[in-house]
Amino acid sequence: MYITTMKDYAAIGMAFLMAASMLIAAFVAEPFKKEGMQAFENPNDVMNVVQIFVIMLVFTAIILIIAKYKENAMKYLILFIFFMAAISIFNAFLYYIPYSFFLSLAISLIMLILLIKHPEWYVIDAFGIFLAGGIAAIFAISLSTWLIILLLILLAAYDAISVYKTRHMISLAKSVTSSNLPLLMIFPKSRKFSYMEKQDIESDEKDAIFMGLGDAIIPAILVAHASLQSMAAFLLTFFGTMVGYAILMHLIKKGPQPGLPYLNAGAIAGYVIYLIYPHFLQ
Repeated sequence: MYITTMKDYAAIGMAFLMAASMLIAAFVAEPFKKEGMQAFENPNDVMNVVQIFVIMLVFTAIILIIAKYKENAMKYLILFIFFMAAISIFNAFLYYIPYSFFLSLAISLIMLILLIKHPEWYVIDAFGIFLAGGIAAIFAISLSTWLIILLLILLAAYDAISVYKTRHMISLAKSVTSSNLPLLMIFPKSRKFSYMEKQDIESDEKDAIFMGLGDAIIPAILVAHASLQSMAAFLLTFFGTMVGYAILMHLIKKGPQPGLPYLNAGAIAGYVIYLIYPHFLQ
């Protein structure tokens, strides 16, 4: 099929954002590990997965509260948390550069100011891919392989239920767009698109592709974890995720779709292929 529309280019652009976040996760996973930035002491403890679910549910509730009551103080608190996280993430990314902490602090401060003063789609994306990559890397070094796979399966099921049944994930996405929080990745279908203008993510005529930041973070956890094992594991998990993305982009033409069932399935399938054929691939 020939690429002839801005919509086609938008899907490819979003693919590059997804790929960038996974590559960043893989790049910083080793420095994070050397720095001892694991989130959990015991990577084999199944309660780690429970903690992640609880944190995710609390964070979802906070975002919905922001939307309902227009709590600007809560919005800026979340931005501050992201700012603090960004310092660590950029510090790991610049691990081999002298005075990396101060450079990371400066970059994070610039990003914070831009998110507050000019939260346009390219600013959101630039911040989002690094944030997604950093968070994914932290969980990649904090959980065992099988707990990561369990997490991906459970979150895929949760995502499907929250989109098709309870539909609160769609409400969450609306809240994020109305608050201009950096929790989405966006790629425009129109050259005139502006994220700072009010968007309706459920509209068939929307001028951009929207993808939740969690859709980039969760499969990237397994991608980054695989990168610590071998190049073959990394490549298969990476390309498996991108195949899942291609399927998602085909189905999303019918309306809002949960991303994780397809993205996570692709990542897991790629990793399982590596496990089944290790000698052949190496």
